[in-house]
Amino acid sequence: MLVCILFVCNEALSREINSNRRTPIVIAVEKVGPAVANISTERLISQRHVDPFFGSRSELFDQFFNDFFGQTQKQTVERPLGSGVIIDEDGYIVTNEHVVSRASKIKVRLSDGRDFEATMISSDPISDLAVLKINSPTPLPFVKMGTSKDLMIGEPLIALGNPFGLENSITTGVLSAKNRTLTFNSEYGDIKYDGLIQTDALINPGNSGGPLINIDGELIGINAAIVNQAQGIGFAIPVDKVRQTLVMLFNFRELNKIWFGAQVEEQGGGLKGIKVSSVESGSPADKAHIKVGDYITKIDAKEILDILDFEKYILRKNAGDKLYINVNRGGYEIQIEVKLEKAPLPSIEKLALEKLGLYVQDLSPQLAKQLNLWWIKAGILITGAQKKSPAAEAGIKEGHVLVSVGQYRISTIEELGALLKIMQKGEIWEIGIVWSDKFGEHQGYARVKVR
Repeated sequence: MLVCILFVCNEALSREINSNRRTPIVIAVEKVGPAVANISTERLISQRHVDPFFGSRSELFDQFFNDFFGQTQKQTVERPLGSGVIIDEDGYIVTNEHVVSRASKIKVRLSDGRDFEATMISSDPISDLAVLKINSPTPLPFVKMGTSKDLMIGEPLIALGNPFGLENSITTGVLSAKNRTLTFNSEYGDIKYDGLIQTDALINPGNSGGPLINIDGELIGINAAIVNQAQGIGFAIPVDKVRQTLVMLFNFRELNKIWFGAQVEEQGGGLKGIKVSSVESGSPADKAHIKVGDYITKIDAKEILDILDFEKYILRKNAGDKLYINVNRGGYEIQIEVKLEKAPLPSIEKLALEKLGLYVQDLSPQLAKQLNLWWIKAGILITGAQKKSPAAEAGIKEGHVLVSVGQYRISTIEELGALLKIMQKGEIWEIGIVWSDKFGEHQGYARVKVR
């Protein structure tokens, strides 16, 4: 009898200890930890050997020297480490753009030990965000997105990630400040971040791209930067800004060339679904009689809560697929069948010349090698620029390779054409370019005004 009493007492004491140890921080980490992605990348790096005769030969002899002895460069591989976070069960991952830029291979490891090879979906170097995709036969754990509208100075925060290659690490702190504006040097030049969250939770190299969460286990930011030679000062991109960027990065029309044909917007006031704000004449949405003012609440079996849900779901589809869309029209629920089509494109080369003054063609692997841009998998080769055109005035010229337009990475002429179609006269677009010369490899941005 005494033994039983002691056992009951010990069990009660154990429950009390466990109760005290299972703090809100522990519970939050248990929620989010499985959705944290440890990211490693492989990059092909070109290193120029020291040439003792560099600058002492004529340009003609330099060319002969390179033709005869080959380029004085070698290729090595580095494996930088960073972090990311899964945002839905299909395996979409958000991270920093600088974590995966110029990667030839991206690998992801989850906390349960599973390894995946990830593909880049889209990225935006200006906001320093990128979307990756991993494929799993079963649904993946994901983080719940919170909001950065109601953040409170002093509230507890938790940073998760892969600092210095130490997988599945966490640090804790508080929200130190909101709406910080900082400028950081990067390979794209100076990048200005607005509206950053400041925290004293330690954010070290390798934490970049990982989640910053609140005590409820909700994503409230993406870890972005640290201040060198400063302790307890880290910064994250607030989740509301992340969400806005993701809507652009998941744009199914630009990525998969799928035409739905209706513009949508989010509504406040607790209304369900997203509101149709315009419909393109002759589009699939128009043919299916979707109307301005309709509220899209569900596509197939998927409930649509916001524009991000809408973009992500249709991104899975292909031209010819049918969608069964539930809309609320004037208080009545109706279902509409929409057959997706391939997005129509005008003559791309003509548009590039008319709007930007560029002569363009697809960059083949052979051309990339000839231009000493072996690390570029795909892009648009600039074969010329009209005199006094927007491109020429911005410094873009023959031999440059166009790799991004706005927030979109560009790999093919078709992708460029989709963006050229939406460019309006007078708009200014950021054009990402790379090129190689006798001084090495270069990359930069040009601001081009559409004519």
